[in-house]
Order: sequence, then structure tokens, then C-alpha cells
Amino acid sequence: MAASAMINSIPTGRRVMPCELKINVTQVFTGFTVEDDQKNPYTDKKKGVLKNLTTTSSSIFEITVELDEKNEAVIYVEATNAKSVASSSTYNIPDDCAPGGNIYVPKIAAALQSDLDNLDAKVNALAQQIAGNKRGK
Repeated sequence: MAASAMINSIPTGRRVMPCELKINVTQVFTGFTVEDDQKNPYTDKKKGVLKNLTTTSSSIFEITVELDEKNEAVIYVEATNAKSVASSSTYNIPDDCAPGGNIYVPKIAAALQSDLDNLDAKVNALAQQIAGNKRGK
């Protein structure tokens, strides 16, 4: 299923469509800001403007994002974590959406192929070691 089919879109008769997103925050942040490509902060449906907020590790914000004629949008999230490390992330909508129109802050990172290859080599080495120990008994 294409990611765009997982977003709750409402046709408006214009070339631009609103898209309902849930921003799931999984860490404590300060200075939490969510903006569009014009640097305008988004407004959460319940909690107000998403600019310079302090979040919890279970904060959820609901916003409406305007999709362009290609049914795409970009949002920007800036925040500082508990270790005072500032971060800035770009979310391409719908590509960075999880099912149900959810995005996660920080982004869920995909494993690198080199990491998977290294893990595979370690598992194979352990399997050979275990097999060798069983033969020796």
C-alpha cells in the first residue's frame, strides 16, 4: 500500500489538499518547533502553536498540512534534547509517514546495509563457534 493512501486526506476542490498528521514525540525536548517551508509554525488542533515548546516522551500533536498538487509537503522540526543537543529534521510527506499519517520525532532510523552485514558476520561466527563446541563434547 502506498504511503499516500495511509494519510487521511480531505479533497477541497482546489489543487491543494489538507492532510491530517500526528506527530509522535518519543523523547523529552525543549525548543520544540514544527514549521512549514516558509518558516511558519504549525498549530496543533488542541495545544496551540508548535513553537519553542517543552515536550514529554509521549507528546502527540495533531496538525493539518497542505499538500501541493503532487500530494506532497515538507515540514521541519527543530528541537533540543535532554543532553542539550540541538537537532533539525526534515519530513517529506507522505514518504516519511508511518501508517495512519504518523510521523515520529526523532525520526526512526533505518539500519545501514553495512551494519546488517557486520551483524550477519557476527551471527555466523557465533553459530560456527557453537557448532564447534557441540562437536568437541
